[in-house]
Amino acid sequence: MTKEEILEKSRSDNGGKDIEDLDVQKTAATVAYFSSFGLCLLVSVLNWIFTKQIKTECWIILFGMACVAFFVKFIKLKKLHELFVALGYLLIFATLLVLFILQLCGKIDGTGASV
Repeated sequence: MTKEEILEKSRSDNGGKDIEDLDVQKTAATVAYFSSFGLCLLVSVLNWIFTKQIKTECWIILFGMACVAFFVKFIKLKKLHELFVALGYLLIFATLLVLFILQLCGKIDGTGASV
């Protein structure tokens, strides 16, 4: 078997995708997730320092994204662990969403105290 035949067989076995490409995509997704977490943390700390308020917007997006990612992993891999992690992220997402809506309605302020 020639090198080209081996590469072609590998691509056909992996749905036309190159193993290196799949590995790079996985690494990029991991780096993007952790850098997003770091950016949310930075924004939250700066917001707390300057306004003494807690904003939930970026955290809602981060946990919503993680929830969807783990639900997709559960559907594709059928691993129960992925479902439990997705449900945990869903709980955090829902809690933050409720707090955000309460802030918008004026029921609580940015510090979490009732108005």
